[in-house]
Amino acid sequence: MPVFGSLAHTWWLPLVWVLVLGHVTNICVTLFLHRSMTHEGVVFHPVVAHAMRFWLWLTTGMNTREWVAVHRKHHAFADREGDPHSPVVSGFWAIMLGGVIFYRRATRDPELLEKYGKGCPDDWIERRIYTPHAFAGILLLLLINLVLFGPLVGLLAWSATAVWLPIMGNVINGAGHALGYRNFDTRDQSHNLYPLGIWIAGEELHNNHHADPRSARFRARWWEFDIGWAYIQLLSLVHGARVIYARRVSAAEFAERYYGRARGVAVVAGQRATAAAERARNAASAAAGKARGAASAAAEAAESVPPLAID
Repeated sequence: MPVFGSLAHTWWLPLVWVLVLGHVTNICVTLFLHRSMTHEGVVFHPVVAHAMRFWLWLTTGMNTREWVAVHRKHHAFADREGDPHSPVVSGFWAIMLGGVIFYRRATRDPELLEKYGKGCPDDWIERRIYTPHAFAGILLLLLINLVLFGPLVGLLAWSATAVWLPIMGNVINGAGHALGYRNFDTRDQSHNLYPLGIWIAGEELHNNHHADPRSARFRARWWEFDIGWAYIQLLSLVHGARVIYARRVSAAEFAERYYGRARGVAVVAGQRATAAAERARNAASAAAGKARGAASAAAEAAESVPPLAID
């Protein structure tokens, strides 16, 4: 057991501490909240799932149901009116700098939580500790930081940990819908930030995810690396995770199978609509011509009738 604040004397230890805690938090978000609870692409052993729930309570104070509900609505209205945090709707810098404000605003909507938050944990510890005492975890983490690093460095390390996830979320929700490249022609503006965002635990492959949301595997190209998927595979080896669905086909095949077909259907539908409109115009023109002919014939017939004789 270290003496109070003794770890602060080695300058790099607080830095490593923040980076390790931030990375584990990213992993818990992408594996538990995102790929498992929201999209149900993977199921974790109860011990593993609860460990990630505890870690998120300790480092973020986030509520599982709120996060899941907001993200599900994001997919339902991606980059359209109704999206809780779209840079297309609300502006790029508004989301990059204040995305957490949009998130908190969405969580205050009881109808949103009721509609999109189904299937989330509702056990004793969720009802008695995690939900009603959401901030107790991060206060406990503050205490741990103070013990390890002392008042000044401990407070700085805790502050860095506290803002870690909001910054990550702003990057994904902002830059992930405006910058980078696209493997799939999705209807939204999702982009992949890779390799610039490889430290976001696989969430940087955002366009890949929006193309096939349920897939627990975000990688699409051979050169892309999804570290979240690597952790899932490791957990699977020790029976800590069970994959329900993971996309296996190549990006080209998947795009042709789903998005190429969608484009083809749209083109055909457009061509059919154009042809139908042309036929309607021709029919209307022909009907108008017939009506004019009939009216002209009626007028000529009326003129040819002799006037009635009056005695």
